[in-house]
Amino acid sequence: MQNPHNAAPPRLSASVRLERAGGPDSWLVTVDGVPVSRASVATTELLRAMDGATSVAELHRRFAPEQPTGAFADLIDRFRHAGLLEGSERPLAGRMTYRPPLTIQFATLRAPELFEVLHRVLRPVLGRWVPWGAAVCVVLGGAALIMQASGAITALTSPLPMVDVLIVAVVLVAATFAHEAAHGVMLTSAGARPRRAGVMLLYLGPAFFVDVTDAWRLPSRRLRVAVALAGPAVHAVMGGAAALAALFTTDPDVRRTLLVLSCACAAVVLVNLVPFVRFDGYIALMSAVDEPNLRARTMADAGATVRWLLFGTEPPPRALARWWSVPFGLLSVAVPTTLVWFALERAVRALSGTGALGAFLALALQVVVLVAVGVPVARWLAASVRQGRRRLRGLVMGATLLAAIITAAAVVPVADARAAGFLLVDGRPVLVVPADGSAAVPVTAGTPVELMTSGILGDARVAVGTVRPQTSWTLSVPISAFTPLAATGVRVEATAVGVVDVAAGDALPSAGRAFVQLGTRSLLSQVWSSHVTGPLSTLLTAFPSSLSGSQEGQS
Repeated sequence: MQNPHNAAPPRLSASVRLERAGGPDSWLVTVDGVPVSRASVATTELLRAMDGATSVAELHRRFAPEQPTGAFADLIDRFRHAGLLEGSERPLAGRMTYRPPLTIQFATLRAPELFEVLHRVLRPVLGRWVPWGAAVCVVLGGAALIMQASGAITALTSPLPMVDVLIVAVVLVAATFAHEAAHGVMLTSAGARPRRAGVMLLYLGPAFFVDVTDAWRLPSRRLRVAVALAGPAVHAVMGGAAALAALFTTDPDVRRTLLVLSCACAAVVLVNLVPFVRFDGYIALMSAVDEPNLRARTMADAGATVRWLLFGTEPPPRALARWWSVPFGLLSVAVPTTLVWFALERAVRALSGTGALGAFLALALQVVVLVAVGVPVARWLAASVRQGRRRLRGLVMGATLLAAIITAAAVVPVADARAAGFLLVDGRPVLVVPADGSAAVPVTAGTPVELMTSGILGDARVAVGTVRPQTSWTLSVPISAFTPLAATGVRVEATAVGVVDVAAGDALPSAGRAFVQLGTRSLLSQVWSSHVTGPLSTLLTAFPSSLSGSQEGQS
């Protein structure tokens, strides 16, 4: 292995500047004027000494003689990977930026001017009473939502009228815009500048964003935390106001809409405060502990620890000298992965039963996620194999772990429930599936069936019965039989496959979701069926019929 001291003398990039950050012992590292990290006095002196003429060995002797040679070389590599050294510069985030694994940003670079104007307009109403009024609204709104919990649960587990969906969607878009604007206004008010602002695709969903990196110029941690939490405060106030309005309204339809809006805002706040994803809670935590690039550094420590355990690589010095660095880094990998999985699971479920187009979208979405997540994992594994001293052990342990996960998924039993719909015909629930055959459900006499309402958050069971198969026939059903939406006059073609016998006296909605219980199967089988073979069979069913129709037209 080449001696790290024989590497070419490093030179600090011309785009790097070292600025004081509010105190004599704290410095700010900027690239083209954009803050990228805070640094100690010792690190600042080391960076300044990188003049392209001083060797790595001399730098090691002068600034860190107590560190092993490999550890000091890893420190230099971290500077290089951060784009601080000549020849390793990275382009700054511009009008279009991709941030792995699943974020694409489209931005304007005129954000400083725009937020300066907005701050001047809002300055007269941004008095000291605003935080207190917001806090009172949030507390009273939270109490009002708890008092109306049963109504909120009913609204979230029942099909929503299309007008409710549109109203909530429009208000949430406006709230998200105000959420991001609050970050920019707060940052401008504190004396810094938001460099970029725009829209992005974040973990499969659209969102607005404002780049508040310049908050690192603020000397006060409290101000930096306030900038991060200004956005969630907007959603919290809106959710509280909606819950209070719902408490005093007499119109049940308006109350339902307000309760759904309040719950949606509460969900946005809770998700935003998760510190293991690049959301506002993470920015607030990073500002509070005064540790820039917290996720990247902790994930580097977690990756180095796992690489050491599996492949026996030399453990580098911690990128973050905190006892919780490795567990935080592991959670920073696991939590976003879990969020993506839940979002993907919900999307695939929502697209099931919507025909060939829905099947194609489900498969395409999964391919995008697989590539976005799989490429970084493959690169990390390749780097681990290259650097490892016990490569065979690492590969065997990794293969064993993967085999154990697959084996566990293949033997863990889960309920085999096939989604369908039901419709009341002459007071009896009739089991239906989409007429295009995209959700064929095998039924036999006596097969258990759960009848559910379908909501945007979840389903609520209304009855349990058994199916009596009958000769199938075609009929039209409300879209609430297959989706969590209710639209008067909007119906879809379906095929009735049987009648469901339920206990007398069960109060049933006119239509809803049905889950046919076919026993149990392995978790692996269920995931493979719902995510791969199900959508594929739908496409294969649809394509021959369209090809056949095309050939008939030509003849």
